[in-house]
Amino acid sequence: MLPFRLKGLRPISVAVALLFSFSALPAQNKQASSGTVKIGFLMDSLKVERWQTDLDKFQKRAAELGAEVLVETAEGDDELQFEQAHKLLAAGVKALVLVPHDADKAVRIVSAAKARQVPLICYERLVRNPDVTFFIGVDASAVGYQQAYALSERAPKGNYVLIGGSPSDSNAAILHHAQMGVLQPLVDRGDIKIVSDTWTKDWDPSEAYAHMSAAIRSSKGDIVAVVASNDGTAGGAIQALEDHQLAGKVLVSGQDADLAAIIRILDGTQTMTVYKPLGSQAYLAAAGIPGRRGGGGLGQGRGRQEQRGHID
Repeated sequence: MLPFRLKGLRPISVAVALLFSFSALPAQNKQASSGTVKIGFLMDSLKVERWQTDLDKFQKRAAELGAEVLVETAEGDDELQFEQAHKLLAAGVKALVLVPHDADKAVRIVSAAKARQVPLICYERLVRNPDVTFFIGVDASAVGYQQAYALSERAPKGNYVLIGGSPSDSNAAILHHAQMGVLQPLVDRGDIKIVSDTWTKDWDPSEAYAHMSAAIRSSKGDIVAVVASNDGTAGGAIQALEDHQLAGKVLVSGQDADLAAIIRILDGTQTMTVYKPLGSQAYLAAAGIPGRRGGGGLGQGRGRQEQRGHID
């Protein structure tokens, strides 16, 4: 993670995440196809700004590489996402890019792709299965660490609220584990107390609002920091803080550098966010398309690749 400053903002208001990818393919180039390659992209949801950004950048890069992207969005429905996977596989896609709603239930999609010998790329959310061909995403552990570290440096004592992500998203658990890696020593010393620690189904800001409202009531407003796992949950929490005239008085973390979050940082109601190089993620995923124009694809690299984020 590389912290940096934006003119006029507080220190560590935005951080840049570490991007990495992992390929399980052997180092072999595939023959380029003569026609347009069809790529399937299975999205969990497009309700959060960053996912639309990912999709736009992926489609742009795929088009540059001579591929057509067929997109399906499940909006949090696991059965629908499974049906959409079969639909894309039946349409003859040469690769399947997956943002799973539930990583455990999405194992069926991995198996379906393997049965048709179609490479499957997990995008941002990893399905822990050896048949996943390629994974690309940001180091969620580093993100969680930065969130908790940024707040604990400013508020080393007092009551904390943790608003986690969706229990069906493996990244949410990784974030929480990393956050607690920073906070637990402070809890053990008696410096801070975690007065609320909740998960947020589908990262829904309205549910985050409800969690935050309940935490404010139970603590009688005695809260110094809210470790919100993304900008959406941060927004919900800040709305609850505003209802109790606490916005700007309580530190709040985030992730994704959504436009609304940047505005909240400028307004002083959100403390920090984590910028993730979405363009680089989309570039690496699209460059991994097998049979793309010019040959190569996923098989051009083996193992883990890392790069530091940059501003798109």
